Amino acid sequence: MAVRIGTVRHGAARRAVTLPAVLRVTGTVFLAVAVLLAGFVAYQLWLTSFLAERAQAGLGRDLDTRIATVAVGRAPYEPAVLEPPPFEAAPAADTAVPAAPEAAVPDAPPIPAGDPADVAGPAILVTEPRPAHGEVLGRLVVPSAGIDWVVVEGVNRAHLRSGAGHMPDTAMPGQPGNTVISGHRTTYGAPFYHLDRVAVGDEITFQSALGTNTYEVVETLIVEPTDVWVTDQWEGSWITLTTCHPRFAATERLVVVARLVGGPNADILGAP
Repeated sequence: MAVRIGTVRHGAARRAVTLPAVLRVTGTVFLAVAVLLAGFVAYQLWLTSFLAERAQAGLGRDLDTRIATVAVGRAPYEPAVLEPPPFEAAPAADTAVPAAPEAAVPDAPPIPAGDPADVAGPAILVTEPRPAHGEVLGRLVVPSAGIDWVVVEGVNRAHLRSGAGHMPDTAMPGQPGNTVISGHRTTYGAPFYHLDRVAVGDEITFQSALGTNTYEVVETLIVEPTDVWVTDQWEGSWITLTTCHPRFAATERLVVVARLVGGPNADILGAP
Protein backbone atom coordinates (compact mmCIF):
# COMPACT_ATOMS: atom_id res chain seq x y z
CA MET A 1 0.00 0.00 0.00
CA ALA A 2 2.81 2.40 0.82
CA VAL A 3 4.34 1.89 -2.60
CA ARG A 4 1.03 2.54 -4.34
CA ILE A 5 0.28 5.63 -2.26
CA GLY A 6 3.75 6.95 -2.97
CA THR A 7 3.22 6.43 -6.69
CA VAL A 8 -0.04 8.35 -6.65
CA ARG A 9 1.51 11.23 -4.73
CA HIS A 10 4.43 11.31 -7.16
CA GLY A 11 2.04 11.55 -10.15
CA ALA A 12 0.05 14.31 -8.48
CA ALA A 13 3.24 16.24 -7.85
CA ARG A 14 4.21 15.91 -11.51
CA ARG A 15 0.82 17.21 -12.57
CA ALA A 16 1.06 20.09 -10.10
CA VAL A 17 4.42 21.13 -11.56
CA THR A 18 3.53 20.61 -15.22
CA LEU A 19 0.27 22.62 -15.42
CA PRO A 20 1.73 26.01 -14.42
CA ALA A 21 4.63 25.44 -16.79
CA VAL A 22 2.27 24.74 -19.68
CA LEU A 23 0.26 27.86 -18.84
CA ARG A 24 3.42 29.97 -18.73
CA VAL A 25 4.58 28.68 -22.12
CA THR A 26 1.13 29.20 -23.66
CA GLY A 27 0.92 32.73 -22.31
CA THR A 28 4.38 33.54 -23.64
CA VAL A 29 3.42 32.28 -27.10
CA PHE A 30 0.20 34.31 -27.14
CA LEU A 31 2.06 37.41 -26.00
CA ALA A 32 4.69 36.99 -28.72
CA VAL A 33 1.98 36.57 -31.36
CA ALA A 34 0.19 39.68 -30.10
CA VAL A 35 3.42 41.70 -30.25
CA LEU A 36 4.09 40.50 -33.79
CA LEU A 37 0.57 41.37 -34.90
CA ALA A 38 0.79 44.81 -33.31
CA GLY A 39 4.11 45.39 -35.03
CA PHE A 40 2.66 44.32 -38.38
CA VAL A 41 -0.31 46.67 -37.98
CA ALA A 42 2.01 49.52 -36.99
CA TYR A 43 4.15 48.85 -40.05
CA GLN A 44 1.17 48.73 -42.39
CA LEU A 45 -0.62 51.81 -41.04
CA TRP A 46 2.15 54.13 -39.93
CA LEU A 47 5.58 53.15 -41.23
CA THR A 48 4.38 52.63 -44.81
CA SER A 49 2.66 56.04 -44.67
CA PHE A 50 5.86 57.67 -43.40
CA LEU A 51 7.79 56.08 -46.28
CA ALA A 52 5.19 57.17 -48.85
CA GLU A 53 5.15 60.75 -47.60
CA ARG A 54 8.94 60.88 -47.68
CA ALA A 55 8.86 59.55 -51.26
CA GLN A 56 6.35 62.27 -52.18
CA ALA A 57 8.88 64.97 -51.36
CA GLY A 58 11.31 63.53 -53.88
CA LEU A 59 8.59 62.98 -56.45
CA GLY A 60 7.52 66.61 -56.12
CA ARG A 61 11.01 67.72 -57.11
CA ASP A 62 10.99 65.21 -59.97
CA LEU A 63 7.69 66.64 -61.21
CA ASP A 64 9.09 70.18 -61.21
CA THR A 65 11.99 68.90 -63.31
CA ARG A 66 9.68 67.06 -65.71
CA ILE A 67 7.47 70.11 -66.22
CA ALA A 68 10.53 72.29 -66.87
CA THR A 69 12.31 69.91 -69.24
CA VAL A 70 9.86 67.61 -71.03
CA ALA A 71 9.13 68.78 -74.56
CA VAL A 72 5.40 68.83 -75.16
CA GLY A 73 4.14 69.05 -78.72
CA ARG A 74 1.13 69.20 -80.99
CA ALA A 75 -0.48 66.52 -83.10
CA PRO A 76 -3.51 66.43 -85.41
CA TYR A 77 -6.57 65.07 -83.63
CA GLU A 78 -7.81 61.98 -85.39
CA PRO A 79 -10.72 60.60 -83.33
CA ALA A 80 -10.33 56.91 -82.66
CA VAL A 81 -13.24 54.51 -82.65
CA LEU A 82 -14.03 54.45 -78.92
CA GLU A 83 -17.07 53.31 -76.98
CA PRO A 84 -19.63 55.96 -76.02
CA PRO A 85 -19.28 56.81 -72.31
CA PRO A 86 -21.72 54.87 -70.07
CA PHE A 87 -22.59 58.11 -68.26
CA GLU A 88 -24.64 61.15 -69.16
CA ALA A 89 -22.71 64.22 -70.22
CA ALA A 90 -21.85 66.60 -67.42
CA PRO A 91 -24.34 69.50 -67.24
CA ALA A 92 -23.12 72.76 -68.67
CA ALA A 93 -21.68 75.02 -66.00
CA ASP A 94 -23.03 78.55 -65.45
CA THR A 95 -19.65 79.95 -66.36
CA ALA A 96 -17.03 78.41 -68.58
CA VAL A 97 -14.00 76.90 -66.87
CA PRO A 98 -10.98 78.89 -68.09
CA ALA A 99 -8.33 76.87 -69.81
CA ALA A 100 -5.07 76.59 -67.92
CA PRO A 101 -2.05 78.35 -69.44
CA GLU A 102 -0.29 76.04 -71.84
CA ALA A 103 3.37 75.28 -71.76
CA ALA A 104 5.39 76.55 -74.72
CA VAL A 105 4.89 74.12 -77.60
CA PRO A 106 6.10 73.98 -81.18
CA ASP A 107 3.94 75.68 -83.78
CA ALA A 108 1.17 73.58 -85.29
CA PRO A 109 2.02 72.02 -88.64
CA PRO A 110 1.02 74.25 -91.58
CA ILE A 111 -2.21 73.45 -93.37
CA PRO A 112 -1.51 72.41 -96.96
CA ALA A 113 -3.11 74.45 -99.73
CA GLY A 114 -6.01 72.75 -101.45
CA ASP A 115 -9.73 72.53 -101.17
CA PRO A 116 -11.16 75.70 -99.52
CA ALA A 117 -13.21 73.41 -97.29
CA ASP A 118 -9.93 72.31 -95.67
CA VAL A 119 -8.82 75.82 -94.74
CA ALA A 120 -9.64 75.29 -91.08
CA GLY A 121 -7.42 72.20 -91.00
CA PRO A 122 -7.61 69.35 -88.51
CA ALA A 123 -8.06 69.96 -84.81
CA ILE A 124 -4.72 70.03 -82.98
CA LEU A 125 -4.07 68.34 -79.64
CA VAL A 126 -1.37 69.33 -77.17
CA THR A 127 0.53 66.15 -76.26
CA GLU A 128 3.22 64.99 -73.87
CA PRO A 129 5.40 61.86 -73.86
CA ARG A 130 4.48 58.98 -71.55
CA PRO A 131 7.01 58.46 -68.72
CA ALA A 132 8.66 55.11 -68.04
CA HIS A 133 7.12 52.87 -65.39
CA GLY A 134 7.88 54.16 -61.91
CA GLU A 135 8.66 57.68 -63.09
CA VAL A 136 6.65 60.75 -62.12
CA LEU A 137 3.68 61.77 -64.28
CA GLY A 138 1.81 64.61 -62.56
CA ARG A 139 -0.06 65.93 -59.53
CA LEU A 140 -3.63 64.90 -58.69
CA VAL A 141 -5.73 67.29 -56.59
CA VAL A 142 -9.26 66.51 -55.33
CA PRO A 143 -10.19 69.19 -52.76
CA SER A 144 -13.36 67.47 -51.53
CA ALA A 145 -11.37 64.36 -50.59
CA GLY A 146 -8.26 66.10 -49.28
CA ILE A 147 -6.16 64.57 -52.08
CA ASP A 148 -2.97 66.31 -53.22
CA TRP A 149 -0.57 63.60 -54.40
CA VAL A 150 2.12 63.25 -57.03
CA VAL A 151 1.28 60.33 -59.34
CA VAL A 152 3.74 57.92 -60.95
CA GLU A 153 3.37 55.76 -64.04
CA GLY A 154 2.32 52.21 -63.11
CA VAL A 155 0.05 50.54 -60.57
CA ASN A 156 1.95 47.51 -59.31
CA ARG A 157 2.87 47.11 -55.64
CA ALA A 158 6.20 48.89 -55.97
CA HIS A 159 4.67 51.87 -57.78
CA LEU A 160 1.84 52.37 -55.28
CA ARG A 161 4.25 52.41 -52.33
CA SER A 162 4.87 56.07 -53.12
CA GLY A 163 1.18 56.99 -53.37
CA ALA A 164 -1.05 56.84 -56.44
CA GLY A 165 -0.28 55.41 -59.88
CA HIS A 166 -1.46 55.85 -63.47
CA MET A 167 -2.65 52.61 -65.07
CA PRO A 168 -0.55 51.85 -68.16
CA ASP A 169 -2.42 51.40 -71.43
CA THR A 170 -5.04 53.97 -70.38
CA ALA A 171 -5.13 57.50 -71.75
CA MET A 172 -2.69 60.15 -70.64
CA PRO A 173 -4.33 63.04 -68.74
CA GLY A 174 -6.01 65.54 -71.04
CA GLN A 175 -5.87 63.15 -74.00
CA PRO A 176 -8.67 61.23 -75.77
CA GLY A 177 -9.98 58.30 -73.74
CA ASN A 178 -10.06 57.44 -70.04
CA THR A 179 -7.17 58.17 -67.65
CA VAL A 180 -7.25 55.66 -64.77
CA ILE A 181 -5.52 56.48 -61.45
CA SER A 182 -5.37 53.94 -58.59
CA GLY A 183 -4.25 54.35 -55.00
CA HIS A 184 -4.35 52.73 -51.56
CA ARG A 185 -7.01 53.64 -49.04
CA THR A 186 -5.37 52.55 -45.79
CA THR A 187 -1.63 52.02 -46.31
CA TYR A 188 1.31 53.75 -48.02
CA GLY A 189 0.01 57.20 -47.24
CA ALA A 190 -3.62 56.21 -47.91
CA PRO A 191 -3.95 58.79 -50.71
CA PHE A 192 -7.57 57.79 -51.40
CA TYR A 193 -8.66 57.38 -47.76
CA HIS A 194 -11.46 59.96 -48.14
CA LEU A 195 -12.38 59.24 -51.75
CA ASP A 196 -15.89 58.38 -50.54
CA ARG A 197 -16.42 62.10 -49.80
CA VAL A 198 -16.37 62.99 -53.50
CA ALA A 199 -19.78 63.89 -54.96
CA VAL A 200 -21.15 64.54 -58.43
CA GLY A 201 -20.19 68.06 -59.53
CA ASP A 202 -16.93 68.16 -57.55
CA GLU A 203 -13.74 69.32 -59.23
CA ILE A 204 -10.62 67.25 -59.94
CA THR A 205 -7.42 68.71 -61.39
CA PHE A 206 -4.35 67.02 -62.81
CA GLN A 207 -1.17 68.99 -63.43
CA SER A 208 1.51 67.59 -65.72
CA ALA A 209 3.93 68.78 -68.38
CA LEU A 210 0.87 69.23 -70.60
CA GLY A 211 -0.59 71.89 -68.30
CA THR A 212 -3.46 71.72 -65.80
CA ASN A 213 -6.54 69.72 -66.77
CA THR A 214 -9.80 70.28 -64.90
CA TYR A 215 -12.46 67.58 -64.61
CA GLU A 216 -16.00 67.55 -63.24
CA VAL A 217 -17.24 64.45 -61.40
CA VAL A 218 -20.21 62.83 -63.14
CA GLU A 219 -20.51 59.50 -61.26
CA THR A 220 -19.43 57.69 -58.09
CA LEU A 221 -19.74 53.90 -58.00
CA ILE A 222 -19.09 50.84 -55.87
CA VAL A 223 -18.33 47.87 -58.10
CA GLU A 224 -16.97 44.34 -57.93
CA PRO A 225 -13.23 43.78 -58.48
CA THR A 226 -14.14 42.00 -61.72
CA ASP A 227 -15.91 45.08 -63.13
CA VAL A 228 -12.94 46.12 -65.24
CA TRP A 229 -15.20 48.02 -67.63
CA VAL A 230 -14.49 51.14 -65.53
CA THR A 231 -11.03 51.19 -67.17
CA ASP A 232 -12.44 51.10 -70.71
CA GLN A 233 -11.58 53.89 -73.13
CA TRP A 234 -14.50 56.20 -74.03
CA GLU A 235 -15.21 59.03 -76.43
CA GLY A 236 -14.10 62.39 -75.08
CA SER A 237 -11.60 62.76 -72.24
CA TRP A 238 -12.15 61.32 -68.77
CA ILE A 239 -10.37 60.57 -65.51
CA THR A 240 -11.33 57.59 -63.32
CA LEU A 241 -10.07 57.14 -59.74
CA THR A 242 -10.20 53.66 -58.18
CA THR A 243 -9.47 52.28 -54.72
CA CYS A 244 -10.46 49.44 -52.42
CA HIS A 245 -13.80 49.44 -50.59
CA PRO A 246 -14.59 49.33 -47.73
CA ARG A 247 -11.59 50.58 -45.77
CA PHE A 248 -9.32 47.83 -44.44
CA ALA A 249 -10.78 45.39 -46.97
CA ALA A 250 -10.68 44.70 -50.69
CA THR A 251 -14.01 43.04 -51.35
CA GLU A 252 -15.22 45.85 -53.64
CA ARG A 253 -13.91 48.88 -55.51
CA LEU A 254 -14.83 52.53 -55.00
CA VAL A 255 -14.76 54.41 -58.32
CA VAL A 256 -15.05 58.11 -59.18
CA VAL A 257 -15.50 59.15 -62.82
CA ALA A 258 -15.06 62.72 -64.11
CA ARG A 259 -15.21 64.41 -67.52
CA LEU A 260 -12.70 66.96 -68.85
CA VAL A 261 -14.10 70.51 -68.71
CA GLY A 262 -10.96 72.68 -68.74
CA GLY A 263 -7.37 72.56 -69.94
CA PRO A 264 -5.27 72.77 -73.10
CA ASN A 265 -7.45 70.28 -75.02
CA ALA A 266 -10.83 70.99 -73.41
CA ASP A 267 -12.22 72.81 -76.47
CA ILE A 268 -11.69 69.67 -78.54
CA LEU A 269 -12.33 66.88 -76.03
CA GLY A 270 -14.34 68.43 -73.20
CA ALA A 271 -18.04 68.33 -72.45
CA PRO A 272 -20.25 70.39 -74.79
